[in-house]
Amino acid sequence: MHSNKYLRTIALYKIAKGFALLFIGISLVFLDTRDTWYQLAIEWLDEELMLPHGKLVHWLLSKIETFLLGDAVRSTGVLSLIYTVVLWIEGVGVYMGQRWAEWFMVVATAALIPLEIYHFTHKPTIVKFCVILANSAIVWYLWRTLHKKEAAEKEVSKRTGETGTTNR
Repeated sequence: MHSNKYLRTIALYKIAKGFALLFIGISLVFLDTRDTWYQLAIEWLDEELMLPHGKLVHWLLSKIETFLLGDAVRSTGVLSLIYTVVLWIEGVGVYMGQRWAEWFMVVATAALIPLEIYHFTHKPTIVKFCVILANSAIVWYLWRTLHKKEAAEKEVSKRTGETGTTNR
């Protein structure tokens, strides 16, 4: 197990995100919560846009209703459950000190940053900014940590005269 408290914190963060997505995925796939999601969307639009009788709101509500009545909700739930597994693999692997999990986390987290930036540019919020900042910091920190470990291992290998072969 890692003695590095930052890696353990990152691992726990990923595991916690996995639990959040698990609850969302289960509610979208297995529970009949479409009315609840629809009502939340109506309330959000009413509060956020403050145009309860506008044409734009009615158009948005019809699009949301179509989404909630279609298979898109179930598909989103399935994707949430799949990503839950990815987050747990990353989190548990890093928590247990597995190098492959650290590389997996770097690649998986870095791969989503462009998508997060795209969403942020279309509708910037402080939460989206914080997510981009946190994920960028995680990728940078893991990348730096992994390269330091590899450099240290090479140095030890040079000092001991090992060539990478096992002794028989």
